[in-house]
Amino acid sequence: MKSFLYYLNPSSRGKTNIAVLFLLGAITTVDAQQKSSRDTLKTKQIEEVVMIGYGTQKKSDVNSSVSSIKTKDIQDIKQVSLDQMIQGKLAGVSVTNSNGQPGAAASVRVRGVTSINGTNEPLYVVDGIPISGDATGRSTSGRPIAGSDFSSTGGGGNNAVSPISFLNPNDIESIDVLKDASATAIYGSRGANGVIIITTKSGKKGTGKISYEGYSSVSSIYKTLDVMNLQQYALHQNQLAALFNAQPRPEFAHPELLGYGTDWQKEIYQTAIAQSHQLAFSGGKDGVSYYMSGNFLDQPGNIIGTGLKRYTVRLNLDAKVKDWLKVGGNFSTGINNEKFTVNQSFTGLISNTLLQAPDMPIRNLDGSYAAPPAGQNVNYFNPVAEALTRENKLIRKNFLGGIFGEVNLLKGLKYRAELAANTEFSESTDFQPSYDRGSQVNLTADLFERRQNWYSINVKNLLTYDFALGNHKFTVLAGQEALDSHWEGILGEGHGFKTNDIYGLNLSDADNRKVTSYKGSASIASLFARLIYDFNNTYSFSASIRRDVSSKFDPTAGDNQVGYFPAVAVSWKVSNEKFMEPLKPYIDNLKFRVGYGETGNQQIPNNRYSALLTDYFLPSNIPNPDLTWESMKQTNYGVDFTLFRNFNVNFDYYIKESKGFLFQYPLPDYLTGGLSQYGGMDAPYSNLGKVENKGIDLTLGYNTNGEIFNWSSSLVISHYKNRLLDIVNGVTLTEQANMNGYQPYVVTNSIVGQSIGSFWGYKTNGIFRTLEELQNAPIQFGQSIGTAPGQTYLGDVRYVDVNGDGVVDAKDKTIIGDPNPDFTFGFTNTFKYKNIDLSIFLQGSIGNDVMNLTRRNGIQNAMLYQNQLVEAMDFWSPQNPNASLPRPIGSTSNPNIDISDRFVEKGDYARIQNVTLGYTMPANFLSTLKMSRVRFYVSAQNLYTFTNYSGYDPEIGSFNQNVLLTGIDNGRYPSPRTFTFGVNLEF
Repeated sequence: MKSFLYYLNPSSRGKTNIAVLFLLGAITTVDAQQKSSRDTLKTKQIEEVVMIGYGTQKKSDVNSSVSSIKTKDIQDIKQVSLDQMIQGKLAGVSVTNSNGQPGAAASVRVRGVTSINGTNEPLYVVDGIPISGDATGRSTSGRPIAGSDFSSTGGGGNNAVSPISFLNPNDIESIDVLKDASATAIYGSRGANGVIIITTKSGKKGTGKISYEGYSSVSSIYKTLDVMNLQQYALHQNQLAALFNAQPRPEFAHPELLGYGTDWQKEIYQTAIAQSHQLAFSGGKDGVSYYMSGNFLDQPGNIIGTGLKRYTVRLNLDAKVKDWLKVGGNFSTGINNEKFTVNQSFTGLISNTLLQAPDMPIRNLDGSYAAPPAGQNVNYFNPVAEALTRENKLIRKNFLGGIFGEVNLLKGLKYRAELAANTEFSESTDFQPSYDRGSQVNLTADLFERRQNWYSINVKNLLTYDFALGNHKFTVLAGQEALDSHWEGILGEGHGFKTNDIYGLNLSDADNRKVTSYKGSASIASLFARLIYDFNNTYSFSASIRRDVSSKFDPTAGDNQVGYFPAVAVSWKVSNEKFMEPLKPYIDNLKFRVGYGETGNQQIPNNRYSALLTDYFLPSNIPNPDLTWESMKQTNYGVDFTLFRNFNVNFDYYIKESKGFLFQYPLPDYLTGGLSQYGGMDAPYSNLGKVENKGIDLTLGYNTNGEIFNWSSSLVISHYKNRLLDIVNGVTLTEQANMNGYQPYVVTNSIVGQSIGSFWGYKTNGIFRTLEELQNAPIQFGQSIGTAPGQTYLGDVRYVDVNGDGVVDAKDKTIIGDPNPDFTFGFTNTFKYKNIDLSIFLQGSIGNDVMNLTRRNGIQNAMLYQNQLVEAMDFWSPQNPNASLPRPIGSTSNPNIDISDRFVEKGDYARIQNVTLGYTMPANFLSTLKMSRVRFYVSAQNLYTFTNYSGYDPEIGSFNQNVLLTGIDNGRYPSPRTFTFGVNLEF
């Protein structure tokens, strides 16, 4: 709480003293010779201040598009990571949780997709320290810190972890998102995907304060998929055996006599009880302010064997050493202990859970884990054994801190120097024990170890000059910034352990042990300047320019290393014109804004302009010395106004175009020999094409400002449409996903004129149900009509001849869906009556498609010994000609299960994301306890989802933040429903 009292003796008031109290962001004027009363108090709210690049500005003066929220707006949303907490809270910011695992990375898009280069995550700036939102480390080591790889066809699955999960959300004071390029251009080469500025809490002048928040939560998976029980499975297996000319299983002779078998979903999913405790100390006195906190979070996952434990400590200090000198520092450190499971992959635990047969028990009579009987040709493991015996863990140790000194050189002229560091040490261990379960065998235990660390040092020098000439106000900024990053890692693997009880690389078989390492560095050197001009608090102009020099590009190839990023914005406060005075009770704070800016992107691995060497001194990549910046230009048009004093509107329309986007040229393996780690050469990175985004951001707010009852409401709506404008040499930008059975299928394609990452496959027109339909249809994949294997017959999927050439083949693949929504929204309503508060937050997405590969796997009817969804029983046969699904064919490569619009569903949803009810104890009662605040609350997170999507959850996100694999459900870790009980205490 920041407050102080001073006295004035204005000549116009004679001897009357005026006391001015600054309290909680309000200025209250009191006649000191009168007894204060409600009638004599006049309150004027201090204007909100927001963070802009390398400075602050009154929100009403900002020319660019900036969205802001305070900690009070998200304090009831109990999520592990801050990126998950802002979902649905900010217009123009789309957040999708691509994984329900604690600590997993979300996909954050500021105004849509800017690039196809691996990640489109924004830049986070925490107390002035830049942190990349890229969870893949593409611009540094390019290697995951958990799992083996980020490829969609590998076994690592969706294993990206949030780069900001080490931040304790309770330490956050405010979040400001710079959305348009006129705001982000000051960050130059790192601002193309938007900038999220995070300010942590600081001490307030006054008596020291001790605060505690503790909560406990209970979470569970609220939906399970309808898979076959043992009776249904036995009946289904008998039917498939007859169709596949296989011997029926004697134990399934009378399915009606069987029980329900093993419910693998019930065995894998658990109710998780989490806890969090935070203790903070803050205050300020004699020019020194402080904030110190410690937090412990224990968040078990809702799949057995997964979870997160986090320990964080923060210290923020500010001191006014002299009237002209201020110094301070912000320091935080944290340890994350995470336990993982593989998902969204052919080795994914969820996929295996759904497909594992219910006739198999969890354990044998001797207590060992069970497996399918020998002779069954299955690829699916015991999911409980996998979850409880496989050690897949990650330890992350983070430090983030900086110090600063600020000197007042002259009136209005300040010089500020900052030195900051950010580092992380990670330890990843994946131990797969040996076992022999009959049909499933791993005779040699396998250990994969990764030790990786990186650090960056950031140096800034800022010179700011504020001055006024009559009605002309100026703010001039000149700055220098240098960022130096280093990383290194060691990877080791060992096999052939004598026991599963103790493992380490030194205990593996010496002939089956391998160790390799890597290291690298990168740097950016920058100069920047900005001018903000205001005339009569009505007309405003701002302009900035930044010059970046990046080590990512060839220093000998002309100016490839150097990028210039200009920006300009203007605004007109119409409400401050005299002709608007009569209209102020009806429309006020009317302001028009126009901005233009250019930013860049250099998020690629280092030294790709030259050829690197492998361990065997062979070239590891094809060089491209012509590599240069990916550039982005954005124009923004905005209007803000208030209706009837209580209804606020903010509207923005933007157009942004990225050109020369950086991407690894998709050369075929027969030219490169595959990846460098397999003896080939990595394909070159190139500047390939253009991408355009157009969209709108809309924020509507209402507040009653009542003394006893208060209601505030906020609705944010975001819409964007992206399309690929151009691609060099007509390059094919397809992406694969690995299905169960270790088979990769192309699932997306990005073609000129269409959205990036559009779903790619065949269009269908039902099922062949009559011979007339079959004989008059285009030839399907070159197959003749008949019932033999490799022929097309009744009950097969009827594919559409898209190009009209009379046959259905690979040339007929086309766009079958768009993962990008028409719009997303968030709707928050907060009610307060006396000491009771209630908050209801709705969030959703409309118009996007989801490719449900989980359903494809569950209805394919192509294998014996594999469980299926219950709907798989409704397949075509002469006895069931009106069935919803095609006839079974005993092959996982049969045309009926090719990627098609059969597996694309609408991903629309509206979710009751959070409901929180709180009670704050009366102040007069607390004063007797020497306490300033006691609040109890209960909340429900992810309470209910309105959707027609048939899978676990329509919110899919991007596979490892890959924009080319967005909206692909291939066994996603479900998001849980959570009930939280907590208390806030202040002394």
